[in-house]
Amino acid sequence: MDFNQLEYVMAIIEEKSISKAAKKLYISQPSLSQYIIRLEERLGVKLFDRTGKSLSLTFAGKKYVETAKIMLDLNKKLQRELRDIADSKKGRIIIGIPNQTSRYILPLILPEFHKQFPEIELVIEEEVTMQLEEMLIEGKIDIAILNLPIKHDKILYEPISVERIFLVSPENYDFGSKMQLNNGQKLYFSYLRDEEFILLKQGQNMRITADKIFQRAQMEPRIILEVTNLDTAKRIAAAGMGFTFVPENVVWLSNAEKYKNYFLVDDITFTIVVAYRPNEYLTEATRKFITMTKSIVALNNKIRTNNSRNYPKIYIK
Repeated sequence: MDFNQLEYVMAIIEEKSISKAAKKLYISQPSLSQYIIRLEERLGVKLFDRTGKSLSLTFAGKKYVETAKIMLDLNKKLQRELRDIADSKKGRIIIGIPNQTSRYILPLILPEFHKQFPEIELVIEEEVTMQLEEMLIEGKIDIAILNLPIKHDKILYEPISVERIFLVSPENYDFGSKMQLNNGQKLYFSYLRDEEFILLKQGQNMRITADKIFQRAQMEPRIILEVTNLDTAKRIAAAGMGFTFVPENVVWLSNAEKYKNYFLVDDITFTIVVAYRPNEYLTEATRKFITMTKSIVALNNKIRTNNSRNYPKIYIK
């Protein structure tokens, strides 16, 4: 749509003269006259009645002006909205995130982001990591907050948090007798060779991490239960049914300072990233969300580290 032609016609109507309209538009009168003649020829109707002393609209011209006003108003509104989007005043971000990660990350980020950008609509899609990768590739979400590793090599990402890994034991489990039996001063995974484990189901990233731990410890775990939720695995283990693994944010959310059944797995970490498609245009609002997420999570991790007690360690080898 040529909005210039709409503005030219509206200027002639407002000024009731082609010469005055041309002056207002900073173009020559002959150029404007020829423009209107070509427009009428292209439309196949006369817009102006030139028989009187002043220009007046024909019936077709009136219909044209009615629609022109609507279209010009819509264009002005669109331009304002686009400027607002560019300035992060308006817009929408569709964020994909695993359920467990959302419990940790979103309460930290969303209140502050909404406070600073109240007109930005946030849509949250909670799925497992593999499903979120597919949604990201297909363009169904704008960004995703995921746990490494990522399977799709076309996905780009930026780290936002490195989480330590904890072993959760039954609350009253006697590690001391195991250490004495093995004449050791340190606690090793090999001491748990005969114990039972509750793990996440295959394909989930925490399960991938657990499998790597067992591989390094040269253990074949006795898996008695597989679940899909980290918090469920943690609660079952703490209740006495077996052992499990959780990332640091689960320990923090559980207020685990008052429990004695969390053991830091030495030399293993769990990385959370914000991911997006390559060559994808990220709006200014999306970039600000990513920047805010990285800075707030980093600050929270620093506070969390300073306030956490020294957890006992369990060594892989």
